Amino acid sequence: MTCIQVKLRLFLLAAFCGLSLALSGCQMQPPKPPLTQLQLRQLQSRSYENRDFVTAMRAVINALLDEGFIIKNADKDLGFIQATKDVDIAGGGGPGIDIFGGFGGVGVWGNPQQRWRNSSQIDCSGTLTKVGNSTNVRLIFQTKTLDNFGVPMGISLIEDPEYYQNVFVKIDKSLFLERENLVGR
Repeated sequence: MTCIQVKLRLFLLAAFCGLSLALSGCQMQPPKPPLTQLQLRQLQSRSYENRDFVTAMRAVINALLDEGFIIKNADKDLGFIQATKDVDIAGGGGPGIDIFGGFGGVGVWGNPQQRWRNSSQIDCSGTLTKVGNSTNVRLIFQTKTLDNFGVPMGISLIEDPEYYQNVFVKIDKSLFLERENLVGR
């Protein structure tokens, strides 16, 4: 065996050992199991005891407004609320240098057909139901990513418990302000 062959084998062995050590430190997180329909419904729903329907609906609308949503539709008789919030995507793309090389996308200058993520929209649909002496509120939020032409590129349901908790805390505060007659002061 020549000196070059020995050095090559030692180099390959060292590279293999180094790669093995580097990869052994990277553990893959097991994917979260999807939420069941019951878990989703519990996440999206709250019951407000001793609350009249109109006050609860007003509180939900005020909480959504506080979160930056624009109310698109509200029907007191059906107990239905629909709202939308526009969100800019920081660094979402746009004409410029990309990984494919070139300026303006895929090596073409000023390609008018080029698409990139431009903005995101959070849509909310909510229902309020009077049950005995309480009012049940269910809110569903979904994110819609839009391209530079305003065409949806993807839609996904928000399943983050903290997101829903934050909105329901705002509804609780709004109900408190209504009860204490502190609204509009």
